[in-house]
Amino acid sequence: MNLKFSDALRLSWGNITQYKRRSVIISLTISLLFGVILGFSFMLDGLSKTIFDATMQASDGKIYIATGYLEITSLDQSNFSEVEDLESAEKLISENAERYHGQVVGQITQYNIGNTRWVVNQELAKRFSDLDYNKSKDIQIPYVGPKIEDESFDSYLKDANGDADELLIKVGTYPATEPGNPTLPGFNLLNLLLSGVHGSYTHPLIVDDGSGKVMQYLQNQASQSSHSQDVTPYLQQTVIMFNNYDDAIAYYWDVWDVANGEGTPRNIKTSDGKKYTIHSGEVFSNVIDAKLNIRNLQNTLIMIEIIFIVVAIIVATLTFAHLIDQDTATIALYRSMGANTSSIYLIYLLYLLELCALAILSCILIALTLVGIMWLWNHAALASRLESYYYLDNPPKVRLFGINKIILWVVGSIIIIAPISLLLTLRRFSAKHITKQLKED
Repeated sequence: MNLKFSDALRLSWGNITQYKRRSVIISLTISLLFGVILGFSFMLDGLSKTIFDATMQASDGKIYIATGYLEITSLDQSNFSEVEDLESAEKLISENAERYHGQVVGQITQYNIGNTRWVVNQELAKRFSDLDYNKSKDIQIPYVGPKIEDESFDSYLKDANGDADELLIKVGTYPATEPGNPTLPGFNLLNLLLSGVHGSYTHPLIVDDGSGKVMQYLQNQASQSSHSQDVTPYLQQTVIMFNNYDDAIAYYWDVWDVANGEGTPRNIKTSDGKKYTIHSGEVFSNVIDAKLNIRNLQNTLIMIEIIFIVVAIIVATLTFAHLIDQDTATIALYRSMGANTSSIYLIYLLYLLELCALAILSCILIALTLVGIMWLWNHAALASRLESYYYLDNPPKVRLFGINKIILWVVGSIIIIAPISLLLTLRRFSAKHITKQLKED
């Protein structure tokens, strides 16, 4: 006897209503495995938007990427582009930045003369604060420092002999974060996600006004240092400003993944035989770094979810096998009424799909409950923590809910459990197995 689809659907739903407790246990067994993962996925997506807004607010909606060339001693001759000199390479950097709507706003240069010194031009320094040169005397060297200075910052304020450098005087600030991560106090599940957000590096940025005073200062530092007497840049980078994240990240990946003649070459060789490799990174903020770290967390969640899918399939298969053994009498009744094997397969496939549908609803409910509890518990503390961490004028709006593609993974994974479990337990529907179970009972 072939059952109509409507009859099979009615019989399968009858199994759920007849065995309510069993159906609830099976649905919760599946949904609990995915509900927590889905909840963390929702929170991570919402937290990503919150962190992004905070980092953009900290840098006044701008993203700065510094790109330059670092001298190397590689013997490989095959992967170097020929240029006349470093100035020509800097021109290539500027031209490539224009392709991504970036604007060259200054330079930052690193000198390794005992204690490392970073020098920025005056135009770049003015972008972050009004420079108060009234604080400095004629012999003093102005610098801009991060808005928040940690203990390690003091080590940069020493001269070549390791003493406090009284020539350096702070005249302004630039955007920066506190050291470490913006984690909340005590044990908090959100800290598992916030631990992936890292602060930016902080050090004094000496302001060169073009008067020659800074170069004289560096020469004096070099003369006192036992490491070097040569005042030459260790790394000189062009600072490019972007008005939005999409342009910035496109340029960022282009610099590191250039594979053809366009854009900025990764390695260059100048006419005097020196070799250089590109060095690029975000400065004065950590928008890109925060985004990439959270993306890595999302990828980790996907890997964990795959493990949970395997576990869920194993659990569901074992549960379904036990369920069929419990339903031996019912299956025998179906057969006595003339139902063929295909009809019984259809009834139990629909039955398991209905259980999976209930599991999906339970999973989403568990995830939303988890997100809601975490938001009520943490939104005020997190807003305050991010305000201090990024040194913001106003607390950011905290969002702990966002939907991404992982929800499709979860729904699809739960649904696929039904046919997989059915295929792995087909032998339990055989007449031989049913007869054996009836005899044992």
